[in-house]
Amino acid sequence: MFPRLPAVAAALVLICIGGATLVDCQASESLWLDAARLSITNGELHGHVSVLADDVMEGREGGTRGGRAAARYILQRLEEAGLRPAGDGETFEQHFMHSHQNLLAVLPGTDPQLRDEFIVVGAHYDHVGYGSRRNSYGPWGYIHNGADDNASGVAAVLEVIDALTQLGHQPRRSILFAFWDGEEQGLLGSKHWKHHPTVPLSSVRLAINLDMVGRLTDGRIEVGGTRSALGSRRLMSSTTLSDDLWLDFNWEYKNNSDHWTFFEAGIPSLYVHTGVHDDYHRPSDDVEKLNVDGIRLVSGYLLEQLSKLADTDSLPMYRSDATRETPSTQRRLEHPLPKIAPRLDFGWTYVGSVPASVVVQHVPWGSNAKHAGLSVGDRIVAVNDKPIQSESTLPAIALQSEQNVRLEIQRPGAEQTQSVSVPLIGGPTRLGLSWRADPAEPNAVYVTRVVEHSPAAAAGIQLHDRIYELEGQPISSPDALLHRVREMLAAGQTSLTCLVESRGAIREVEILLGMPVEPATDATL
Repeated sequence: MFPRLPAVAAALVLICIGGATLVDCQASESLWLDAARLSITNGELHGHVSVLADDVMEGREGGTRGGRAAARYILQRLEEAGLRPAGDGETFEQHFMHSHQNLLAVLPGTDPQLRDEFIVVGAHYDHVGYGSRRNSYGPWGYIHNGADDNASGVAAVLEVIDALTQLGHQPRRSILFAFWDGEEQGLLGSKHWKHHPTVPLSSVRLAINLDMVGRLTDGRIEVGGTRSALGSRRLMSSTTLSDDLWLDFNWEYKNNSDHWTFFEAGIPSLYVHTGVHDDYHRPSDDVEKLNVDGIRLVSGYLLEQLSKLADTDSLPMYRSDATRETPSTQRRLEHPLPKIAPRLDFGWTYVGSVPASVVVQHVPWGSNAKHAGLSVGDRIVAVNDKPIQSESTLPAIALQSEQNVRLEIQRPGAEQTQSVSVPLIGGPTRLGLSWRADPAEPNAVYVTRVVEHSPAAAAGIQLHDRIYELEGQPISSPDALLHRVREMLAAGQTSLTCLVESRGAIREVEILLGMPVEPATDATL
């Protein structure tokens, strides 16, 4: 096991004693999380998986000697962690069906108001043994080690337990760690616990299930079930998500792992997963094919989210509509709005030499540009007295201008420049964003259009991003956001600051508005 870090833990405690400021305590929380992440190592993760996915475990089929051997290994880790037993008779074990057993342990909460609430963090430790036509894609009769399914999930949970207990973390809300048996035989372990809970079922506020987190590819962590609770996408997003990770908030929610047991009980239930692969339920699901560093990254993500969820004032409310919202529903509801029509009716090419310019390539007959006297070959060097500095200068200024743009052009063979006023099509777009409400995220909107070359596009906002706050204030509704933005634009505000989530990463985004103008009246600001 990784050595304990008492000096770090003591420093964290001392920071928040007595005259410490809020900033001090926030800094200590960040320091604690960094130290806790460091305690999760590839070596320990590989060690857990190597034991659980060894041939000696014979595929860990529920109720077999291999399954019982795996349970003994997990039991020893729980005893070493010093957690409180949460099985039957003040033990870590909950036996059922004669030879099956769940393993359960609690990290008690410390807040007088919240310690009787529980977050359940679970992973099934059984697999399919030697495989059969019923549970394997073959070949049958060989040991199915289940390194990814689900030794990887068990290893991640064990390392999160280790990280929390090494630094003496004291969550406000209690955490029940569960290692389920018999999942492959029909979610037997979690179902048994639901009917014979070892803590009051009514006190469980949230369940998180880790199943197959050992094949991280392209940094994608699938986080499912966020539709099962109001506002849980924001809770499962991160302000410290590594640049090489992104969260796929999948709308697919099925009866295919232990999260379903809790959802059926009316409990918000999430799962963390890194994807199915060709070795799924085959003898070839072995340790050497795992992305162990990926398991470490997933474990660090779970550690951050769990510590946040255990300490937040309130957890999200159950939402039964999750099963009716499929990926096809997501594609339909999040379908982007069409692009807005261009405001300039001529074609050009950007020339990046010094000085930069735009060369007119095409002027349609009868266009505004033609009537204004623009010709093919004209070189545009400035727009509204602003020199061309990039490919976006011309379209960005045209996007926000009122009725015309004034182009400073140099004609082939001419020594002097001349000014041409070109009428624009349509009205100005000030911000460049459209949005829509999400029924599962009542205090947010999601982006349905980002206008190219707009201030929003320049700030890096992307299609399907979620906006949670404007100028530090929560979003109460799409209409309220529209009203507030229009007020700010009318007042001549030169920037807007939004709290934005993009693929699970939450960041503060400042949108610089190009020019103070009258408020927009069209649908896209």
